[in-house]
Amino acid sequence: MTTQPRTFRRKQKIPELTPGQFCFGLFSIFCLFLILRNSDTAIEYMNRGLRLCAKTVIPSLFPFMVISELIVSGGIGSTLIRPLAPLFRRLFRIPAAGCCAVLLGMLCGFPVGAKSAMTALDQGQLTREEAERVLTFSNNPSSAFLINAVGVSLWGNRKFGVALYIVVLVSQVLTGILFAHLPRRAEAAPEPLRRSPTVSRSGAAFFTDAVRSACFSMLLVCAYVIFFSALVGTLNLLLDALNLPALAKASVFCIFELSGGMSAASALSVPGAAALLCAFAAGWSGLSVHCQILSVCDGRGLRFRFYFLAKLLQSGLCILLFGAVLALFPSLTVPAQQTAAVALPDLLPLPIMTVIFLAALVFVFLRKSKKTQKCR
Repeated sequence: MTTQPRTFRRKQKIPELTPGQFCFGLFSIFCLFLILRNSDTAIEYMNRGLRLCAKTVIPSLFPFMVISELIVSGGIGSTLIRPLAPLFRRLFRIPAAGCCAVLLGMLCGFPVGAKSAMTALDQGQLTREEAERVLTFSNNPSSAFLINAVGVSLWGNRKFGVALYIVVLVSQVLTGILFAHLPRRAEAAPEPLRRSPTVSRSGAAFFTDAVRSACFSMLLVCAYVIFFSALVGTLNLLLDALNLPALAKASVFCIFELSGGMSAASALSVPGAAALLCAFAAGWSGLSVHCQILSVCDGRGLRFRFYFLAKLLQSGLCILLFGAVLALFPSLTVPAQQTAAVALPDLLPLPIMTVIFLAALVFVFLRKSKKTQKCR
């Protein structure tokens, strides 16, 4: 009687989770518990997210994504921005393609700035280090969202939205200057061009590529809007069951999603706290927006540690700067119909003060850089 040799199976080692994987694992379990426990509410809020994408997100964002793709990939953006390129290079240590992405992010809002930076990276106009630097200060709420949706619709005061938008821009510039001079890893040479923009390539090819790329990015943005709509809706039931204060509840919403956080913050009974919480939400932008940025930048080997640190810094700067603005212009938190009969200071000095402050900051920085070059 022959006995067959026994085969021993190796015990498979369970891979160790990194801290990031562990945190996202807990977050996914938490989301699964919320949605399974409140499936009807999740379906209702997903329908709201779909309507929001169809009525607001796609009409207001998709044209800007196509146009920004054309501006960056066609090279016209770098050509138009060339007079400002030396100033941006000294302040933010980025080339003309990065300047174009920053300005588009200022005007059009997220994720247009990140999408423009990734287009420049794919074409070899930016290195990975420069792209990481651009991401730290090129993604903010758009002027239309802050002025119209927040200022006019939520606060009933257009000046509130204008002031908040100016504060976001100033905090963006300060964050970009700070993170531009942090020590980073050195990169020997820029990435090779994937597709050389030669003269033989027609303008129609640029246009079709821009529409195709913007369409894919738009689908990702809508997917995150729908998911976080369901998450915030089910999270609202949990916070109601815990009987949290209104301020804590609004703060949680601001951490997860921008528009819902702004709505919850503006509904607070204390106008000062509500305004500062709106400033925090505008600087932080919400986890939903961060996931959109990560999806746009996926597959390029970028580090996002500095991006999240920059958004935390920008949210703190927004609170400090907007608090100073409210101390100078207390009428911003009052609806425009109520301020008409009261003699309060106008908002006109705020843009003038902002321009003077930024001009003085640029002058001091350029003078300091010239002195350091002479010493070297």
